[in-house]
Amino acid sequence: MNIARHLPPDACWDDPAANLEKDETRSEKDLAFDLAHTGLCRIHEWITQNGGKQRALRSDLVTLSICPDMLPCKRPSAAWCAREHGVSRQWASRLQQEFTRQLGSHIRFRGQRF
Repeated sequence: MNIARHLPPDACWDDPAANLEKDETRSEKDLAFDLAHTGLCRIHEWITQNGGKQRALRSDLVTLSICPDMLPCKRPSAAWCAREHGVSRQWASRLQQEFTRQLGSHIRFRGQRF
């Protein structure tokens, strides 16, 4: 796409100054959506760390921490995730602890009061 060198003053689509009044009057629903989006981006970044190695294990550990009912077993745990992915229980437990240390303050886990 070719862009002209000298655009008229009203030709900028992403001018932050034009949206200042809109940002102050944002609804709570929009703010909640933005917060959820940020949380999901952080979770995705954690899952794909180290070049995406053991991405499935990390994804299951995130599911275990946030919503264990979504895992296909009666009593989900880090040990169950380790057996499913062929790693040691200690490694899965360390990964889960790393996840809760990095993102625990931003995400509500099971058992927390709302």
